[in-house]
Amino acid sequence: MDKDIYLALGLMSGTSLDGVDVAIIETDGVDIFGFGETSEAIFSEDDKQVLQVATQDALNWRFLGPPPNSFAQAEDVIDRAHVNAVGLLSADIVGYHGQTILHHPPVKGRIGQTLQLGRGQTLADALGIPIVYDLRTADVSAGGQGAPLAPVYHEALCRYSGLSGRIAVLNIGGVSNVTLIEDGRLQWATDCGPGNGPLDSWIVANSAGDFDRDGQLSFAGHVDHQVIDQWFKRDFFMRPVPRSADRYDFDVLEALEGESLEDGAATLAAFCAQSIARDLALVDVDRIVVCGGGRKNPAIMAMLDMHTDAKVVSAEDMGWNGDMLEAQAFAYLAVRSLKGLPISFPSTTGAPAPITGGQIVYPKV
Repeated sequence: MDKDIYLALGLMSGTSLDGVDVAIIETDGVDIFGFGETSEAIFSEDDKQVLQVATQDALNWRFLGPPPNSFAQAEDVIDRAHVNAVGLLSADIVGYHGQTILHHPPVKGRIGQTLQLGRGQTLADALGIPIVYDLRTADVSAGGQGAPLAPVYHEALCRYSGLSGRIAVLNIGGVSNVTLIEDGRLQWATDCGPGNGPLDSWIVANSAGDFDRDGQLSFAGHVDHQVIDQWFKRDFFMRPVPRSADRYDFDVLEALEGESLEDGAATLAAFCAQSIARDLALVDVDRIVVCGGGRKNPAIMAMLDMHTDAKVVSAEDMGWNGDMLEAQAFAYLAVRSLKGLPISFPSTTGAPAPITGGQIVYPKV
């Protein structure tokens, strides 16, 4: 398969375990020429339970010894959910991110480790489409952070939209990450710290739902600045950018014992916003474009506006689809991988050189 422009389909399932996002774009791996259909599939409660067990087992496993048996069951769930999410959609190539179960960034000269569950061959055979998957391992094996990977797509998206000046493209998912684009050129990127992950976990732990709907709980509480100051002494925040994180690097709920539901929510929302502001303080930006689930929390958006000088807008204000931007990114990265173009860079993952990544598999005849 050798084309100039591809209809590429991207698949993304985040650490929030809410489901699978599917998005189609038209691209040559450099520029974006158009956007196609999107869809999403929510994990059933049974499937979510399987993934939660595998994630907990991974935290205990820590890449030591044989993988837990729960991984195989989780991979069955992940593959099936992604096939169902694609449904009747068709494309030339698929970028399959898989489900991140565990991510250990490199530390003090030691190579990192990352694991995304998802069998590329299973999807290729089920969909009849070539699959690019395992997109992080090559970067990590070379000494990079393995994340974030979307920055080169953010660059293409800013070019597509004709955005000038210094733009920070901010994704707030389970973890938050930011990309700095200046006049359409990628400058640097990094994971910033917690996104929605700890706040969602706090809401679930208090039997108050799955997330802080409309930021109501965060708005109603008082921020505990002392505990946030303690959290900022953690190792992650001592490391230079670019750096990466696992959602569970910010497992801080024990420190909130005795706090009210609302005060805990307010504190975790502020922790998210302040961690982003700390990295953005490294450079002047004109505008912060927010995508991911965090843009739907008005408390996080308001706190971000309070702690930064730039104008804070949502992806939709730019005409982008903030829910599907990461799925679109993996569609774009699939084409880049297919063409041997780099998907990570020293300025985005700390890799020693620009690196292409992703394994490519084709349907068995």
